[in-house]
Amino acid sequence: MKIVVVDDEPTIVLMCRRVLESQGHAVRGFTDVQTALVQLEAEGADLLVVDYKMPELNGIEFIQRAWALRPGLRVVMITAHGTREVIGQATQSGVKTIVLKPFTPSELAQGVAAAVADTDAAPGAPAR
Repeated sequence: MKIVVVDDEPTIVLMCRRVLESQGHAVRGFTDVQTALVQLEAEGADLLVVDYKMPELNGIEFIQRAWALRPGLRVVMITAHGTREVIGQATQSGVKTIVLKPFTPSELAQGVAAAVADTDAAPGAPAR
């Protein structure tokens, strides 16, 4: 599976890449949201792993732009800001899989598996 990881922390991007590549996925990692959006538009992906709190765009804003480019994109949002407000915003936006930082490799893998297995609604469709 082609996975794009976007987080402003290089260590998180590296950890996600190592974990997901060890499972056989092709992973591209980005610390810059604009570069990641260009990559998604040019080459696409099957799944996006994106941080909530980033300097240019928050994760929800990034996800909405990514879905505009790739409506079928599955998403895992990662965040250290697992407040009710953030989780509520993510859920309302259509994000179904959230992994809280700090996470273990196993928790990341479970989040990716959950996002891939979710067939309740079309990815990118806002929750109603």
